[in-house]
Amino acid sequence: MRRSLAISLGLTLANLSLSPVHAHPDGHNDAVLPWQEATSWPDRIVATIDGDPATTLAVTWRTDRSVSETSAQIALARPDARFDREALSVPAQTEALDLSVIKGKGFTFEVSDNTGLPKTHHHSVRFDGLEPDTLYAYRVQGADGMWSEWFQTRTAPRDGPIRFIYLGDAQNNLDSHWPRVIREAFRTAPDARFILHAGDLVNRGSRDLEWANWFKAGGFIHGMIPAIGVTGNHEYDDFELSNEEEVELLSILWRPQFRFPVETGLSPELHETVYSIRYAPDLEIFVLNTNIEDMSEQAVWLDAKLAASDARWRVVTMHHPIFSSGRGRDNPESRARLLPILLKHEVDLVLQGHDHTYARGTLPAGAARGQTPVRQAATNKAGVMTMFVNSVSGAKMYPFNKDGWDRYAPNGVTLDRKGENTQFFQVIELEDGQLHYAAYSADGALYDEFRLEKSADGSKALANTATLPPERTFENTLPYEKLEE
Repeated sequence: MRRSLAISLGLTLANLSLSPVHAHPDGHNDAVLPWQEATSWPDRIVATIDGDPATTLAVTWRTDRSVSETSAQIALARPDARFDREALSVPAQTEALDLSVIKGKGFTFEVSDNTGLPKTHHHSVRFDGLEPDTLYAYRVQGADGMWSEWFQTRTAPRDGPIRFIYLGDAQNNLDSHWPRVIREAFRTAPDARFILHAGDLVNRGSRDLEWANWFKAGGFIHGMIPAIGVTGNHEYDDFELSNEEEVELLSILWRPQFRFPVETGLSPELHETVYSIRYAPDLEIFVLNTNIEDMSEQAVWLDAKLAASDARWRVVTMHHPIFSSGRGRDNPESRARLLPILLKHEVDLVLQGHDHTYARGTLPAGAARGQTPVRQAATNKAGVMTMFVNSVSGAKMYPFNKDGWDRYAPNGVTLDRKGENTQFFQVIELEDGQLHYAAYSADGALYDEFRLEKSADGSKALANTATLPPERTFENTLPYEKLEE
């Protein structure tokens, strides 16, 4: 990446003719689909987390530019038919977005994928003062009187079990192959508290049509189950400079259409892409942006955040894996910078995407110190420090590394389960001192599972699971032809 180049040359770019660089510029239909066009009615409604999820709820939506001021309403989701009589109104914050250009200090980039699309308005609210573990109904407004349906969502609990959904890269074929995955995930875990999207939600970050399809695929699910979003490399767009150099910029749609916490101590370019969420006392999630070439600032931030966290379970999520599974891929710089911090704080679970394969592996307790892990024969449990997962929910697939994770043996990690040519979703449940992880294929069949038990002293043990189906490979699945969008 050449983010520093964008800063140093910013004052010289104003009059250059710039265009986005795409691998397949002619691979799509430029027609505006009915669900892509903005109107005075609210659409692309998504709930997110921006604050304490036990007492707040953030919601974002879109309209055309005719709606300059609007609002949202929230009420307790009572069984009464007219629960709405007690609804409270909250004014929305509104941001104008010109889909055809990316503007910065001293430069303007044309986004040719969105040429001819009208400007839009994106609105957001944060409902404050809510009660923990309580079901609320909310709706959002476009033009005066043009309301969405009522959505129901539950605030985070102060104690008790928590379930959430984890999805790897959606990215491609969002209007055809991905919808079945997010919908099957919802059917499997309708009580999920949030959905963690581990990057590459779309293929071209600033292409409005792909976001239209992403929102349509999830439909009402986006409005009911808050999203935690990770930026992948496809949430960034490459733009060509006159000297044949390129610069990568975050999608113009990321910040307007999602509302995530702002870590004020971090550089502005990291805002709403690097953040932590304390979801109930037992769980804290740390979101990283591995698209940034220099991870030093994030490493310092993560080290400090983990040191300050007293959550029983700590989950780190990023797009590029610490241990890659896709053939020909590796991220040695991120691993060198981040792995020591993960080990230092004995992070429980690391959730990733990017490699378009499935991989789940274990870093045993003592591995960082060169010790041989001890298995307790009587209980068939092994001591564990950290579990690593790479997954994919979309339809673009890559082959697995020929040597599995053998190249990472010096780090002490072992590969426990792998998969190819398969769309997955994961459901993770925390209750008392146990973390239950289950990976499902798109047809809802269980593919992988483990149970991590944590004692009062912080030691962890991995319990073996029941018999799992054979590992899926390109050799034992239907023939695959790479899908593009």
